[in-house]
Amino acid sequence: MKSQFTRRGFLTTAGALAVGAPLVARPAFAQEAGTDLLADIKKRGFLRVGTFSIPPETWIDIGTGEWKGIAADFTKAVGKEIGVEVDPVVLVHSALAPALDSGRIDVISGLYKTAERQKVMAYGSKPFWYGIDVLLTRSQDGIENVQGLKDKVIGTVRGSAQEIEAQELQKRYGVADIRKYDSADPMLMDLKAGRLDAAVWWGYTFDYAAAQNPDYDFKVVEYLAPEYLGSETLPANYYVYSKNGTESLIKAFDDAIDAIKARGEDKEIMARYGLTNPSYLTGKF
Repeated sequence: MKSQFTRRGFLTTAGALAVGAPLVARPAFAQEAGTDLLADIKKRGFLRVGTFSIPPETWIDIGTGEWKGIAADFTKAVGKEIGVEVDPVVLVHSALAPALDSGRIDVISGLYKTAERQKVMAYGSKPFWYGIDVLLTRSQDGIENVQGLKDKVIGTVRGSAQEIEAQELQKRYGVADIRKYDSADPMLMDLKAGRLDAAVWWGYTFDYAAAQNPDYDFKVVEYLAPEYLGSETLPANYYVYSKNGTESLIKAFDDAIDAIKARGEDKEIMARYGLTNPSYLTGKF
């Protein structure tokens, strides 16, 4: 197994990435009320960012150890504005909130806003891009629309906003069962093998994967309207923080996002990954 080092010198392995282990091993402590996390970050010189592995949003290049993707590029730009380095910590979705609560990470790079998450985490006021979710089936499958989901089995990623969309599809269209996965890869393998009839996935990831693989064996049944998440716009990706001691950190991120958008760097980031549809930056479906 090939070993890699982060730029700060901590050992990681390809196997660690696969199971969602952190890229860096540092002691972490929960942030207490009355403290200033931004001041702590500037003093230490680096920002611990909770992330996951879903190209083109975010992934680790196994060959170089470099953090790549939309979230990576935005967060590196934010770090430059604040004046600190950025260290990613790769986790499965269900582990992100506990890691934030424990102080293992300082911020999560890109989550949709849900009522349940807002109970335990703080959101910035500035989304940095918008997602489009899709309902997928196999290319040869006969499901043509969401009404065709009656008595079908669908998959989703546990702890993601797509889980909420899957539950709404079940309520509206009589889905027989929702199977939940810790990451997208096993879900897609089950879909390909016929163990699922359909899956709720990130549309931008499908667009990117289909562009890389002309013979991709999946098709989009429907791009999911924002109403499935109770919104009038497409789901926005926000940076997410602990509720304690993060007021100045949130403001620093919000100000950095404004600066990045003002100079057009947000469009440049999205274009690097072939996502030139204005919806990704406007949220209009």
